Amino acid sequence: MRSGALQATGIVLFAFIPVVLFLFVRHPEPIVASLVAGVALMLGHRFVARPYMERVRERKCIWCNRVLAPEAPRRHVGVLVGDGEVSFVACPGHETPAGRFFAWADRLRLPLRLGIGVPLVALLVALALATSGDARWTPGATDIFRLVVGLTVNLAALGPSLGVIAATPRAAFPLHNFTLLGLRNILWIFRLVGLWWILSAGRTLLNMGR
Repeated sequence: MRSGALQATGIVLFAFIPVVLFLFVRHPEPIVASLVAGVALMLGHRFVARPYMERVRERKCIWCNRVLAPEAPRRHVGVLVGDGEVSFVACPGHETPAGRFFAWADRLRLPLRLGIGVPLVALLVALALATSGDARWTPGATDIFRLVVGLTVNLAALGPSLGVIAATPRAAFPLHNFTLLGLRNILWIFRLVGLWWILSAGRTLLNMGR
């Protein structure tokens, strides 16, 4: 597959993620359709994104997302998954911020996973209750999800600056998502969308408490 097609495919596969978030956070009516579609896309995404990762992880820089020519100098970034190791290529110099991020995510794997998983489960439960007519929990669960996830992804985005590479890190997140646009681009999305969610959800929650 040519480099332009690889990049376009990554963008299309990444688009699954904002679509899922839109369905969960905005949950357009009928809510049952938004919930079912969001869960189906979330669970099904890995089955198309993982093969893409295997296709590009030795061709695209894991940090900047550039497709490397066969003769181009490259470095490698390893991440432990289960009993094995997944290796990604990186431009010379880009292996350091990528390695720092993975080391940081490994170090904070439990709070990062809880910061995303717990509010997600709470939101899905609230949406499931809304499908049966009890929508009183949905606004609060939605804003708590946005606030906590916004804080969590901004914490994760500190990794390239604060991470310390001591050994091969373990994967704290599904690795296939990072190959879609490259770590650097995805971390900027984390920062910007996360900040927006923190400010808007925090303001809404404060007003609800008055």
